[in-house]
Amino acid sequence: MSRFQNDEVGGGTTSVTVLASELLREAEKLIEKKLHPQTIIAGWRAATQASHSALIGVAQDNSKDAEKFREDLMNISKLAVDAVMRLK
Repeated sequence: MSRFQNDEVGGGTTSVTVLASELLREAEKLIEKKLHPQTIIAGWRAATQASHSALIGVAQDNSKDAEKFREDLMNISKLAVDAVMRLK
């Protein structure tokens, strides 16, 4: 899984592994409640589509404004550092 993630976007291995682990942990709870695995997968697919639509709806392209683009990069960097610090 991490190799695929790295090949696709060049990083984020820890994030994708943590996310996958949490999805599996939650799926296990749903299976214990007698939900069929295909129902869980259908829910994940619906959630993926809803998330994608929401992100597209709020996304902004700041690549042509150097100051806003720099601000975006700084915000992303801060989020990444915060996420790493929470893992420790």
